[in-house]
Amino acid sequence: MDVEFIIEGNDIGMIAFVDTEISEETGAILDIGVIKEDKAELHSSSLIKFKEFIFNLEYLCGHNIIHHDFKYLQTVFPEIDSFLRIDTLYLYPLLFPAKISYALGKEEKLKEQESNNPLNDAKKSMSLFYMELAAFSALSVDIQDIFCSLLYRVKEFSDFFKYMDMKPSNDVLEDKIRDIFAGKLCTNIPLGNFIKESPVELAYLLAALMGESNSNISSLWVIKTYPRIEQVRKALRGNPCSQGCLYCEELFHLKKQLKRIFGYDTFRTYAGESLQEKAIESAVQGDSLIAIFPTGGGKSITFQLPALIASKTTNGLTVVISPLQSLMKDQVDNLNMKGIEEAVTVNGLLSPIERGIAFNQVREGAAGILYISPEQLRSKTVEYLLMNRTIDRFVIDEAHCFSSWGQDFRVDYLYIGDFIKTLQSRKGWNVKIPVSCFTATAKRKVISDIRDYFKEKLDLDLKIYATSATRENLRYAVLRKETEESKYVTMRSLIQQRNCPTIVYVSRVKKTYEIAEKLNRDGVLARPYNGRMDSREKILCQEEFLSNRVLVIIATSAFGMGVDKSDVKLVIHYDISSSLEEYVQEAGRAGRDPSLEAECYVLFNESDLDQHFILLNNTKLSMSEIQQIWKAIKELTKQRTSFSLSPLEIARQAGWDDSASRVEMRVKTAIGALESAGYIKREHNVSKVYATGILARGMQEAILLLEHSDLFSETQKRNARMILSLLLSNRSIAKSNREDSQSRVDYLADIIGLEKRDVIETVNLMREVGLLEDSKDISVYVFGTKRQAALRFNRFSKLEEYLLKKIAEGENTFNLKELNEGAMEQDLNFSNIKSIKIILHYWVIKN
Repeated sequence: MDVEFIIEGNDIGMIAFVDTEISEETGAILDIGVIKEDKAELHSSSLIKFKEFIFNLEYLCGHNIIHHDFKYLQTVFPEIDSFLRIDTLYLYPLLFPAKISYALGKEEKLKEQESNNPLNDAKKSMSLFYMELAAFSALSVDIQDIFCSLLYRVKEFSDFFKYMDMKPSNDVLEDKIRDIFAGKLCTNIPLGNFIKESPVELAYLLAALMGESNSNISSLWVIKTYPRIEQVRKALRGNPCSQGCLYCEELFHLKKQLKRIFGYDTFRTYAGESLQEKAIESAVQGDSLIAIFPTGGGKSITFQLPALIASKTTNGLTVVISPLQSLMKDQVDNLNMKGIEEAVTVNGLLSPIERGIAFNQVREGAAGILYISPEQLRSKTVEYLLMNRTIDRFVIDEAHCFSSWGQDFRVDYLYIGDFIKTLQSRKGWNVKIPVSCFTATAKRKVISDIRDYFKEKLDLDLKIYATSATRENLRYAVLRKETEESKYVTMRSLIQQRNCPTIVYVSRVKKTYEIAEKLNRDGVLARPYNGRMDSREKILCQEEFLSNRVLVIIATSAFGMGVDKSDVKLVIHYDISSSLEEYVQEAGRAGRDPSLEAECYVLFNESDLDQHFILLNNTKLSMSEIQQIWKAIKELTKQRTSFSLSPLEIARQAGWDDSASRVEMRVKTAIGALESAGYIKREHNVSKVYATGILARGMQEAILLLEHSDLFSETQKRNARMILSLLLSNRSIAKSNREDSQSRVDYLADIIGLEKRDVIETVNLMREVGLLEDSKDISVYVFGTKRQAALRFNRFSKLEEYLLKKIAEGENTFNLKELNEGAMEQDLNFSNIKSIKIILHYWVIKN
C-alpha cells in the first residue's frame, strides 16, 4: 500500500525509486524499474531511457541500492555518482527493529509472472520508504538527534539525513544516550568508544531497546552485516558491573532473579557452602567452569538461571548439550509448565512438525535455551541455526562422557571443542565462547581430562566447583540372593511393601520386558524402558511415570538421567552397575526432594560378576578392529580424498557383520580414535532426502505405472516395487524418528539389501514418471485414534475461545486457578491449569 507523506521543503520529483535485475553470470543489467514521487514510471532495459528519466533528480532510493544497484549502474553510467542515495534496507532495522526479516517482501508479488519485475520492487521500495519516513517522524526529537549524530557520517545513512535536512546537534551525545536509556544499559560502560567505533551497531541496539522486545535483535541480516553487534550488545547489557548501576543491580541480582524466575528464596547449599550461587555468579561473569554436584543437587538451575538472564539482557542463546533425549524433553516441559517459554529442544522424540516449531523459535530469537545431543553438532542445519544467533554459552551436561576414563564415554563429545572453535572462527569473533561442564560424579582423572580437553581445544581455563557433600536422605543396602528367583521375589516384595515411585535397573534390554511382564502378571503395574524403544513409547512411559499413573519402571541405564521426579523413594539394582560412578548416579535418582527418606538396594549374587565382565568385554574395541576400519577407509580413498558413507556401509567395507549389536557405535568409536590420532578428519553429516511425497494411492496403481513406463529395466522395476512396498507400508519416508537416519536412502538400501547407488537411481526414475515427488504439503501427525484426536482438538478449541473472550487487549494479570474455575463454570469440565498453560505457551511461541 502506498503511503502519501510529504516533507515540507522537499519538492515532488526530487526523488525516484529504483530497482534493477542483474545477470548472475555476467553482471550485466537486464532490466530497470523506476518510479518517481509523482507516480511517473519507467520499466525498460534501455540505459539511455533510464538516464533521461532520472535527469534533474537529486535522490535515488532503493532496497540495498548502495551495495547492489549502484555497484552495477556505476560501471556503465559513472555520472550516477552525482546522485544522493537513500537505502531502505539499512533504515529498516533502525525504524522497525522487531522485524525478523528485512527482505523487500517479494512473496507479496501481485502476479506469479511478476516475480522478477524490477518496477514492482521499485514500487515496494517507495512504499517502504514512506513507511520509514513516517516511523522516523514519529520518534521524539531527542531520539531523532541520537540517530542523526551516530549515523550522519555513515554512507548507508548520511543521505537520508540530508533528505530530512538534519545535522547533529551540539548536545553531548554520550550524556543524552545515558539519560534516555537509563535502566536499559550498564551505567559504567564507556559509551564514547562505541559511539566512535561502532555507531551503526549502537544505533540498531538503541532502536531495539525502545520497543517492547527490549533487545530482541535476531535478524539474520543484521548479524551477518554487522557481526560486531553481538559483542557490542554483550558489552552494553551482558557484563555486570560492581559499581552500583541501576541496570546491573536489577538484572544481575541473582537472588531477585531466582525468585522472579523459579520462585525460590535462596540457593541450595552443600555442607553449608553456597556452591550453587558461586557457580551461577561465575557463569554470569562469563567464566568457564566445571561443576560437580550430586544427582538431584540442583545443577539444572545452575545453568538455567544464567541462560535466562542472558536471554533477557542480550538475547543470547545458551546451547545445552546432553546425551539423553529424556533429559531434554523433561527439562523443557518443566520450564514451559512454570511459564518459562524460552527453552526448546531438538531431538528424535519430536515429530517433524515439532522440530520445525523448535527451529523457528531459535531462528526468530524467541528461544534462550536450546537442548541438543552432541551428534547434532555435525548437522549443517544446526550449524546454520547457531551461526545466526548470539551464543552466550555452551553447557555440557554429563561431562564425564568426554573422558575415556568416564563410565559413559561418547566419541561424539570429542567433536564439541572443534565445533565451538569453528563457530567462533566463522563468526569472526575475537572473544571466546565460555563453556560450563556438569557432572554428578567423576574421578580425578576424568576431571583432569575435561579440563585438559578445553585448554587444548579452546584455550579455556575451567574453574572447579565441587562438593563432597553426601546425600544424607538416602539409605543403601546390598542383599545377597543365591538364585534369580529369590532376586525377583525380593524385588517384588520391596515394591509391594513401599508402594511408591520406584526405578528398577537391569543390565540388558531384554530383561526390561521380561521383568515388567512378570510384575504385571503378579498384579504390580510396571513399564519397561530402554534405549531401543520407539520414541513415542519412551515419551508415554516417561509421562506415565512422572504423573504417577505408573509407579514402577524397569529400565536400563538409559532411563533417569535428568528426569526431574523428586518423589522417587525406591531404587533397586537388579543387576550391578558397570562402574561405581554409574551406580552413584543411578541410585542418586532417588530422594531428589531432600525432605524425603529414600532407599537404594543392590540385589547381588556371584554370577552377576561373570555377567558384568562379559558385558564389559563386549563393549571393548580392540586394536585389530580399529585397524580393520582404517584399512576400509584407505580402500575407500584410493581414488579420492574424501567420501560420504553411513557407518553400516563402512562396517561392510571392513568385513564386519552389519547385523551385530551396536555395530554403528563401534564404527563411530573406531573413527573417533583415528580422528584423535590425526589419521582422518570427519566433517559434517551429509543428509540427502530423495522425494518425500508418494503420489500413488496404492501398490496396484504404482505397478501399472511401472509396467507402462519404458524408462525402467526389469531389474529397476523389481527394485522400484520393493522400494514402493516399503514406503507405502510406512506411508512416509520421514516416519522414522531416529536421530542418525536423516539420509533415508542409506536405510532403504540397508533394509531392502540393495546398493545405495541403485536405490538413488531407481528413486530418481520414479520421480521422473510421477510416482514420487518432492512434496511441500503440510504434514499432520496424529497420535492416537481419529476419535481421540478430534475430541482433543475440540476441547482445546473451546478452551481457547473461552480464554480469548476473557483476555482483553492491553496488559493484564490473571490468576490461572481463577481462569480454570471460570472455564469449569461454563461447562468446560475438561479444563485444567495444565491445558491453559499449554495454550498460553502456544500463543507465546506463535507471537
